[in-house]
Amino acid sequence: MTRLLHLQLLPLLAGAPNFSLYLLEALPRDQFDIYVASAPGGDFVDVVKECGYHYIPLKFMERPISIKDTLALAELYSLIKRYHFDIVHTNSSKPGFLGRLAASFCHTPLILHTEHATSFQMDQPVWQQNLYMRLEKWANRLCDYVVFVNNTDRIKCLDLGLVSPSKALTINNAIPYEKVEQLEKIAQERKLVSDKKDFVIGSIIRFSPAKNVINLISAACQVCKKEAKLKFIILGKGEYLRLCRQIVHSYNLDERIVLPGFDINIEKWLALFDAFILYSRWESRPFSCIEAMYSGLPVIVSDIPSLREMITDECGWIVPLDNQPALIQCLIEVAHQPEIAFKKGVIANKRIKEISDYDTMVKGYLELYQRVM
Repeated sequence: MTRLLHLQLLPLLAGAPNFSLYLLEALPRDQFDIYVASAPGGDFVDVVKECGYHYIPLKFMERPISIKDTLALAELYSLIKRYHFDIVHTNSSKPGFLGRLAASFCHTPLILHTEHATSFQMDQPVWQQNLYMRLEKWANRLCDYVVFVNNTDRIKCLDLGLVSPSKALTINNAIPYEKVEQLEKIAQERKLVSDKKDFVIGSIIRFSPAKNVINLISAACQVCKKEAKLKFIILGKGEYLRLCRQIVHSYNLDERIVLPGFDINIEKWLALFDAFILYSRWESRPFSCIEAMYSGLPVIVSDIPSLREMITDECGWIVPLDNQPALIQCLIEVAHQPEIAFKKGVIANKRIKEISDYDTMVKGYLELYQRVM
């Protein structure tokens, strides 16, 4: 049996943690002894245990950079040395750096990192970007492969000289076929209702700076004052959820901009939406967009390279980042054009089948894993 460790940061059912769950469920259980480690607590931990994987809590692993990171590194080194993993597969920036460093100290046979989004972003001060790029370059030298979930980030890191071409490859994110079938059913049941009273724009996000939620909620509030037909439902939780609820309440729009928090059962919500929005500052290959497109929704996205790789004008709307008037105008136009929105949703459903395939994703990672089997 090949002993495999998947290393995550936050124990949330979102993004990178969901990637691990989707990939691990397809691995042959008679070939892999699966371990998952992350910060403790959270719904992700419950699902990991329900799946029958070994779960290891990392008590020193936290998102903010702090002196605890040295303790987190020591904790990872002790863990990897104790279990003698054949493969250490890291995810996210901090566990990606600390995990690769600890695994290299332990001479792990295969060290693999999936880059769900680069640690350096244009919003950061130049000194911080440079620091993170240097750390990324160092960590990439310590592992055998760096898997990017889109071509945009892979090309960017290659152009910056942060990773060797022989180590860098792209494997697009995808969702399991059982989930695809549920979403396809929603798409098939969608009907065009031209005289529909309300037009609902929805999203499933983490309320964090990366998702640009303050600007999104502010725009939603302003547009609801201008267009009576529009409603918003934004699911998720995060550090900005409370603030966003306060903003909505200050506009007296609690009935039209609904922020219900996290719900694992997203299908019932996607069925209510007429369009999906993701106005992020940065992204990788978001599962929320994949799910929305499979469910037959057109997608409104910010004009950033990774999202342009997914969304075209034929299946959605691409809005300049940090341009609130353009975003407000787009939202109003979408509400006034239900026929166009419906047609774009049909095209979105077709497009996601072309660029995202579960078997292809699993096969790509299995081929890497099997190099030590």
